[in-house]
Amino acid sequence: MVESYLLRLFNQPWDKVPTCWVDFETTGKRPGIDRAVQVALVRFENGKPVAATSTLINPGVPIPAEATSIHGITDEMVDGAPSSHVWFSGDEPRQLLDGAAPGAFNAPFDRHFMPAGALADHTWPWLDSLSMVRFVDRFAPGKGRHKLEAAAARHGVKLEKAHDAASDARAAGELFYLLGQRIFTGDVWSLGKVLERQRINDIREWSRFCSWILSQPPRENG
Repeated sequence: MVESYLLRLFNQPWDKVPTCWVDFETTGKRPGIDRAVQVALVRFENGKPVAATSTLINPGVPIPAEATSIHGITDEMVDGAPSSHVWFSGDEPRQLLDGAAPGAFNAPFDRHFMPAGALADHTWPWLDSLSMVRFVDRFAPGKGRHKLEAAAARHGVKLEKAHDAASDARAAGELFYLLGQRIFTGDVWSLGKVLERQRINDIREWSRFCSWILSQPPRENG
């Protein structure tokens, strides 16, 4: 059952709702199979970061070399670090998430690494600044133009260290508020309306992608 405070958030102006931006570094790109090795939470209130925390996470499995080459986290570094479930049960993560709408850059990926019980309602839709980047920058040229590092540079958002959970989470939140000022203009936009627009944009993006795939010439076998 949806908590009553979440329902209240749904009808509040989008830029007045507290948000908590989440980023995971992981052992790979397969949600449900790969595991977290680092996590960060950055809470925003009235569009500004007010609190943050991060930690290394022991995934309980070896970290592949290809994952380490991206985020720099090794087995030795996570030795003795807490598990994801243990860390999210602590006071600090709970305080940052309390009363906040969750968000991430590419939220469908990161939300899979949230342990059960970390959120008041695990089915609550997440905000996603990648969805906004795809909408605003849909005509931007270049391969990788929608990656966080490229989007942050394009819009003047400081990203101290790409693929560091703390830096990525903060940049994801700042992109959300920066682009939101361009997208959600005119009538008062509630958090619910923003989530609705995000879902519509995601469906349109998927439709464009499918149309592009179908327009490509068939690949030759061999």
